[in-house]
Amino acid sequence: MSVSSITANAPALGDVASAASGITLFRVTAASGAIVRVSGAGARISTGSSLTTVTVACGEQDSCNKTNANIKIGNIGTPAGRAGALGNFTVAMGSATLVSDIDGTDPIAFTIGAIGKNSTATFYVGMDLPISGDDSGKATGAAISGFYVYIAPSRTTPNSGSTSGRATATVRRPITVSKSSDLNFGTVIRPRSGSGTVSIDAATGARSFTGGAINTPNTTSARAVYTIGGEGGQAFSITVPQTFAMTLGSDSLTVTTSATAAGAHVLSSSLGSAGTFGFGVGGTLPVTNTTVTGAYSGSFNVTVNYN
Repeated sequence: MSVSSITANAPALGDVASAASGITLFRVTAASGAIVRVSGAGARISTGSSLTTVTVACGEQDSCNKTNANIKIGNIGTPAGRAGALGNFTVAMGSATLVSDIDGTDPIAFTIGAIGKNSTATFYVGMDLPISGDDSGKATGAAISGFYVYIAPSRTTPNSGSTSGRATATVRRPITVSKSSDLNFGTVIRPRSGSGTVSIDAATGARSFTGGAINTPNTTSARAVYTIGGEGGQAFSITVPQTFAMTLGSDSLTVTTSATAAGAHVLSSSLGSAGTFGFGVGGTLPVTNTTVTGAYSGSFNVTVNYN
């Protein structure tokens, strides 16, 4: 008897954003291939399942019709990148028949029924894959961790066949956004009549006025400035709200925002290195001759996510 194959594409977690610190544990479910996060702050960017199928073949021997096959599965080799050693192995039967209890978690051992002459039997393997966080200092990019499958006619007989498989993921640094300055409209004198606006340019921070709104010299104003950090060369999206409210007690003014960047962009550098991206947010504040005077304040949320 021999282990003929492990499907080449399984288990593959796809793109994973690691946590800033600590280990994130992902679990591949044996029966369905569903991938879930068990613990930690990392997250899968990809979707979908990754069913890990093992096919066991038996040849011309008459024993294929009557001899059970003893299986052993465990981790093997040195993990690469931010992957840790595989563990907590589980199995679910496909066309194979389980004829014993499953012993252990790493490795696990169990017995399936006779495969049949010139026939095959399949079962599915589940496992846990740990991914280290940014604080580990380990390389991003390809993360690989291996496992083996042994088969023998009996638990005391040397292995008559074996193969190995790899759990894989492409790991990115966690994406972050930091602010170096707030959006500040400064002091403005309201119109004597009618309405006007004060605006902050998102790219330069320059202040401008329309209508009857009046500039006040020697006032402090500024655009909001942000820096995004993450995995080099990776696509991400920025979301800035179109409007937000600035209030003074029960009075409110609606700011219309502007930004130097929104939607999809790419971080500098390349996979395996840190990347950055900077952008600014400005806006337009309306004022009228009846706007209540005083200091208005408000807040808005800028969000960034890997694509």
